Amino acid sequence: MPQQVTLVRHGQASVQGATYDALSPLGHQQAKALGTYWAERRVEFETVYIGPRRRHAETAAGVALAYRERNLFWPEPILVPELDEHDGLAVLKIAAGISEPGDGLLTGHESRDAAVKRLFGRYREIMGDWAAGGFASDGIEPWRVFRERANRAVNRVCALPGRAVAFTSGGLVAAAVGALLDLDDRRVIHLSSEVHNTGLTDLRHRASDVGLVTFNSIPHLEDATTITRI
Repeated sequence: MPQQVTLVRHGQASVQGATYDALSPLGHQQAKALGTYWAERRVEFETVYIGPRRRHAETAAGVALAYRERNLFWPEPILVPELDEHDGLAVLKIAAGISEPGDGLLTGHESRDAAVKRLFGRYREIMGDWAAGGFASDGIEPWRVFRERANRAVNRVCALPGRAVAFTSGGLVAAAVGALLDLDDRRVIHLSSEVHNTGLTDLRHRASDVGLVTFNSIPHLEDATTITRI
């Protein structure tokens, strides 16, 4: 019998903040909305996986809260380092000439909109240069290595029977789908820029065979103003 894994991109991160790797108020709202949507429909998961980032854990925690408020079972999360995002943020900062330590994105009194425009306006172009071998630097995982890691992540979260959910990032989701559909780097990069915050991507697997069922669905976000991709 086929088993199912749902890949969940984290809620909106904090561009307007000291660290990107934390959910914004809207990100917390998105996570809670997802949990409420599933809990009200009594969706049961045998296994919960989370990536290593704070935004992954906070998204999972928001979903878990909705379950616990209704006295529903929510499994203890299993940390899977392979579910981590690529190093594209570091690459974007290099391209933008930002050299300060940490993962904050703003400079001076820059607004959120200005930061998003500056850092993500050339996202596909910069990421394409990186995938082609540019921006080589100590501490930055090469794009090719990232795609290999994404394949390992899918294999790991598909290893156990039953229904599972894995909280991760948009680039990882796109790379996982790209491997299943045999997409080249350019198409994976384009796909990664379209993944919604808390978007759902369903995979079904039997033995070593994994297939794509749905990509990037957001049935829990009924208000258009809550739909984001940052």
